[in-house]
Amino acid sequence: MKYIRSFIASLTLCLLLLTSCVTWAEDINIATFSLDTLQVDSAIAVMSPIYKRIGYDMSVVRFPGKRSLVEANSGTTRGELVRIAAIEDSYPNLVRIPYAIGSLRVMAMTQRGQPAINERSSMIDKRIGILRGVKILDTLTQGIKREVVNNIDSLFEIVLNGRVDAILFSEPDMVKYITEHDLDERVIMGEQAILEIDLYHFVHKSSSDITKKLSKEMKMMKESGELELLVESAHSYKHCTSNVVSN
Repeated sequence: MKYIRSFIASLTLCLLLLTSCVTWAEDINIATFSLDTLQVDSAIAVMSPIYKRIGYDMSVVRFPGKRSLVEANSGTTRGELVRIAAIEDSYPNLVRIPYAIGSLRVMAMTQRGQPAINERSSMIDKRIGILRGVKILDTLTQGIKREVVNNIDSLFEIVLNGRVDAILFSEPDMVKYITEHDLDERVIMGEQAILEIDLYHFVHKSSSDITKKLSKEMKMMKESGELELLVESAHSYKHCTSNVVSN
């Protein structure tokens, strides 16, 4: 049944891409993280065909984490690709499209032989490493000793050399890095997420016409089941990451 559902999801994505090709498409720039992550790739795979359906070719403009929000909020770009709902409180010029385009599973990783971390309370007396510009990680580690770094390589380096007790990162990207760098004998990922939270697309308030079109289109897709299948297809990498060793 799982394979049939996966096939249907992939077929749906192909049909969306084919049926969304319009000759009058207008370019639209959307800000996102400069980091090359599966989470960002999945959001692009979801939003690109949806923008096609309302007549736009979406191009992503990459910035460091926090600057991406600043640029989108200032109107330099027409929106922000993917963020948690809570950014609305700090960036009032960004309007959230009220349909989730994925979810973020925040996992903790420690050196093998050290206690695994499966909940926030276990981090209180630890030193935690996070990436700069990721609001949810910043929020999760408020009041906790932490080290903030600028890139993924540095994030893994500080836990491998013992500068921090653990690092926080999104599950698929953590799995990918462990696999690509053959670290499964050196590190261990917690059995459960520290936090799982929905992710959304945001549009600058000056583009209310785009907000209305996206909301209308995504509402119809939600009601028909297309949106769920598209998100599932875009996140299909999860089917390839189930063999990673965890505690």
